[in-house]
Amino acid sequence: MTDYLLVKMVQQSSTQSGKREINQMYLVDLGRVVSNADIQEDVLNATEGIWSAIYDRMDPTETLWVVAPNAYRDGRMWPVAMAVADYAREESGLSLKNTITVHRWEDRGGDMESAYDEILFFVKDKRKYQFYKDDIRVAHVYEGNEWGGEREEGNSAYHDTKVRRYNPDGKDPGNVWLDEDRTQTDNQEVDEVETIPLREALRRCILVGSDEGETIYTLWTDDIEGVFSEEERVAEPLDATALREEVNE
Repeated sequence: MTDYLLVKMVQQSSTQSGKREINQMYLVDLGRVVSNADIQEDVLNATEGIWSAIYDRMDPTETLWVVAPNAYRDGRMWPVAMAVADYAREESGLSLKNTITVHRWEDRGGDMESAYDEILFFVKDKRKYQFYKDDIRVAHVYEGNEWGGEREEGNSAYHDTKVRRYNPDGKDPGNVWLDEDRTQTDNQEVDEVETIPLREALRRCILVGSDEGETIYTLWTDDIEGVFSEEERVAEPLDATALREEVNE
C-alpha cells in the first residue's frame, strides 16, 4: 500500500486544523475507454491531455479518483492501472497516493482473468489534500483494542500527525474492498466474503473525497448518477474535448 495511507490516516479530516474546507473532487471512469480499445496503447491515447487539464483545474486540497478496469485480451493481461498511473504522472504533476482493488467476478460471469478493477487515488498536493476516512470505516475484527493495549498512538505518514492505532468507530477498509462476514461463528475468523459493487466503491470514494453540497467533476462515468444525489453531492460532467482545448489555450 502506497505510504500505508489508508492504515495511518487522521481520524476526522485531512486538513491539519481538523476543519473541513470547501472542496471539490474529480472522478474518471475508464471502463468504456478500456472496452472500446483494441490495444492498451489506445487507452492511453484516449486520455491524452486529460490529466494535465484536470491537474491545472485542481486546488491543492482536491483529489482525483480513476477507475481503471483490469483487461485480459488475446491471452495476455493488460496492466491498465499502472500504465495509466505512469502516463498521468508523466503528463502532469499528479501524485499517486494509493490503489484500491475492487473484485468483480460476479458481474463478469466468474471470469477470473478480468475479475477486478483498480481505483487510482491521485492528489495534487501531498501535504494539503483532504481525505475523510472516518466516513468509510468498517467494523473491527476484534471487539476491543486490536493492538493488544500497546501502541495506542503513533505517527501518521499524513501531515506528520498523531493518530490512534485503535478507533472505536471502526477500522479503515484497507486497499482491497470486500464485504467480510464474521458473525456466523463465535471467533474472529472470516466466515464469508462477498464482493462490493463498483457503485458502492465509488460511493466510498465520494464520501472520503468530498462533503455534502460539494461538486464532483466526472468524466466517462456511467449509471452512477443516483449516488451523487443520495450523498447530497452535485455532479458536473466534463467533456474530454473541452479539457484538451484547455491545455492548448
